[in-house]
Amino acid sequence: MAPLEPPPPRLKLGIAITLAAYFFFAIASSLVWQFRGRFPTIQIIFIQNIVSLVCILPIALRKGFGRLATKELPLHLLRDFFGVGSFFLYFLAIRYLNLVDAATLNYSAPFFVPFVWRIWRSEKIDSHIWWSIIVGFIGVAIMLNPSRQIFQLGFVYGLFAGVSSAIALAAVRVLNLKKEPMSRTLFYYFTFGSIVSFPFAWAVWVYPVDTEWFWAGGIGISTAVGQILLTIAYRYGTAAYLSPLCYATIIYNALIASFVFNSALGWRSFIGAFLIIIGGTMTYLFKKKPATVMQTFVSPQGKDKPPL
Repeated sequence: MAPLEPPPPRLKLGIAITLAAYFFFAIASSLVWQFRGRFPTIQIIFIQNIVSLVCILPIALRKGFGRLATKELPLHLLRDFFGVGSFFLYFLAIRYLNLVDAATLNYSAPFFVPFVWRIWRSEKIDSHIWWSIIVGFIGVAIMLNPSRQIFQLGFVYGLFAGVSSAIALAAVRVLNLKKEPMSRTLFYYFTFGSIVSFPFAWAVWVYPVDTEWFWAGGIGISTAVGQILLTIAYRYGTAAYLSPLCYATIIYNALIASFVFNSALGWRSFIGAFLIIIGGTMTYLFKKKPATVMQTFVSPQGKDKPPL
């Protein structure tokens, strides 16, 4: 079993930026959890996307409108549909679950990616990846508590959020391989989310009052900042080193839930989250050098790196 590839230059900077990015994602999810009984989910999705679109526009348009032209529109639409769908299901899960359970199920996406890649590219799932998947799904099972909780809507939404996110991740990887700039990818994503969610949000719109405008806008700003920081971070390291850090979001959410919302973490949530984090990271720590499935997560370096 070969070791991981040598650490890329300035890896520590990449790790620091990645941790900051996931902190902003945790802020966004905590704001959604705070508003879960106040605003319809589709309205939150629209606010998130329209505010994020405004934030990303200066970067996407810094070299003119011609930079937005693409030959990969169908692939963008596939990524956008499942990406927005993942957030919608994740936010629905937040309405029924605590922050940690919802985030953990949403970040179960890495366990589904090999299956997506198997169907998409007809690639065999390597044996060392199976161990990661098994450990991760044991964690999911503990969290679900099949004896009485498996049919709770929150867990169903959370799991399907993870599946949708896995499909979106695979599509992003293909866009990456096709040298699509990440600023263009984010522009199409936030534009798609804004357009698709607008009519539904308008039909059930609840007007924010006082500081609610500020906090609702914070969901979009936090998401945009997190996406931008994550894009920058991957210029200093491959996903083999940075992807496991996505589970920092679970830790951030646990701290926010405990110290901000005074929401204690149950033992099932704690053990389930721990196993999912272990399962999600063990493949990166002990895997062979990727030749097929795990290349889904590897960020190209040097001349192969897609422009921002």
